[in-house]
Amino acid sequence: RSAILDAGQRVFTEVGFEACTIRDIVRESSLSPGTFYNYFESKEAVLAELIEELAGDIRERVRAARAAATDSRSFIEDGYRAYFDVFAASEPTLQLVARNQNIFGGDAGSVSSGADAALPVQGIFDDLEKDLRGAIRAGYFPRFGVDLASYAMVGAGFELLVRMATRKDITPASAARFLAQLFIGGLPACTEG
Repeated sequence: RSAILDAGQRVFTEVGFEACTIRDIVRESSLSPGTFYNYFESKEAVLAELIEELAGDIRERVRAARAAATDSRSFIEDGYRAYFDVFAASEPTLQLVARNQNIFGGDAGSVSSGADAALPVQGIFDDLEKDLRGAIRAGYFPRFGVDLASYAMVGAGFELLVRMATRKDITPASAARFLAQLFIGGLPACTEG
């Protein structure tokens, strides 16, 4: 199972999810097609499991960072920092997401025959909405449209993440700081340096 997941990640990164075949994954894993089918029914199932593992790690780390926050800045900046650090710790995972951003940034449910891949990704949005509501109750923020803000915050974070794959001057710390400044103070707060 692990060899197939590792091979799938490499193939999805090098060839792209939409362009690859199960044969590509089997060849990369050095296992037989029968072994592949003992564990997975499709390449979509391989990607769904990779997404589930990644989303689970992101959700755990980001929620812990937000829970430890003591003010609005740390809530946003530390949450983003935890998110970006997951990818900074694994260049192959960063490249996988960047290469397949249409899947990770779009409707994740489209990668499988059911909604099983969408659930972990939707959980990221759900966590942010819940945490934002808690931060409002804690007095970190005034009342605002949490649902729309969560889409904007996840989208902005994802776009900077994709840029991190090709621009080494964008670090987890600089991206998190910028997004915290943007969401707390608007564009006038986003000074360089």
